[in-house]
Amino acid sequence: MTNSSSPKVSFDNGGEFIRQTRREVEEYLSSRRIRARGRAELYAKGVVAFVVLLGSWLTLVLGHPGVWLGLLSFGGLIFGTSLTAFCVMHDANHGAYFRRRRLNHLMGWTADALLGLSSYAWRVKHNVAHHTYTNVDGYDADITQVPFARLAPVQETRPWYRLQHYYIWLLYCVMALRWQTVGDAAAFVRGNIGTSALRLPRGWDLVGLVGGKVIFISWAIVAPMLVYPWWGVVLAYLVYSMVVSLIMAVTFQLAHCVEEADFASAEELAADRRLWAVHEVETTVDFCPRNVVLSWAVGGLNYQIEHHLFPRVPHTHYAHIATIVQRNAERHGVRYVTQRSLRAALRSHFRHLRTMGRRGVPVVLEMG
Repeated sequence: MTNSSSPKVSFDNGGEFIRQTRREVEEYLSSRRIRARGRAELYAKGVVAFVVLLGSWLTLVLGHPGVWLGLLSFGGLIFGTSLTAFCVMHDANHGAYFRRRRLNHLMGWTADALLGLSSYAWRVKHNVAHHTYTNVDGYDADITQVPFARLAPVQETRPWYRLQHYYIWLLYCVMALRWQTVGDAAAFVRGNIGTSALRLPRGWDLVGLVGGKVIFISWAIVAPMLVYPWWGVVLAYLVYSMVVSLIMAVTFQLAHCVEEADFASAEELAADRRLWAVHEVETTVDFCPRNVVLSWAVGGLNYQIEHHLFPRVPHTHYAHIATIVQRNAERHGVRYVTQRSLRAALRSHFRHLRTMGRRGVPVVLEMG
């Protein structure tokens, strides 16, 4: 982990790889027809996400469904929430859903009202800490999970990390619950996420934070308690949040916490300054690029390399942009890695966790 004496992390901009890639991507997006088609696909997915989410919730709360229809609707609620997170909230909070900043913030507010997470804090945690300092220990909060897990080679070892490739899946299940309850509040009290400053929200940001929490608690807990026993609602809420959390956490981790991804410390980057675009490509992995169904369901986040280079471009363009990025990466000697299947990506993540848990453990423990 980093401390107050750690050097400031910075990258060099430019480089022929990203200049040429941007030129080709801009040329591709210069077509009004292509941009319009991408927006239409993006908004259509948003409609599907909201319809599935709202329809499933109304069926559960107002429809008095039987067991099988109830289970189907509960699954639809999980599916609709995941679609909203991947295909609406994520693009909007990156400024990729609409052209206007205020409209993006409004749509990004789905994180508060429908997911129970602060969109204000998310933009710092994800857009700044993660996207700027990808896989940099102490700066990227996504890989800083000590003392619960060791995700980067430069982090200190603990004996219990030897089992992290088994127990971490439970941690993934409770990540959303943590942010819905104490995570956001703790980050505001600390005043930072990683090394990125997190100021207390004011004005409309504060209204959105408080109002979003109230709306989320109202539809997720209060309203169902008017129909079902409290213990049933609490149990259903826990299962719902844990499954959604697992889906979201694994999707992001498969792009960065795998054997093929690079990691760095602040000291390493200070000694060997890197081009930002090259760093992003080599710390990120695409997975399942040919799986159209998976790509549709996760909002193109299986194209994480393209997303990190072009976060303000709607995810509906990533599949085409990937051919441009890969071609230029090969041309300029930038390592570009793709996992061909979901199974391969999961196995790589599992092996990475196992390796990180075992590395640095005394030989006596390893032999015992």
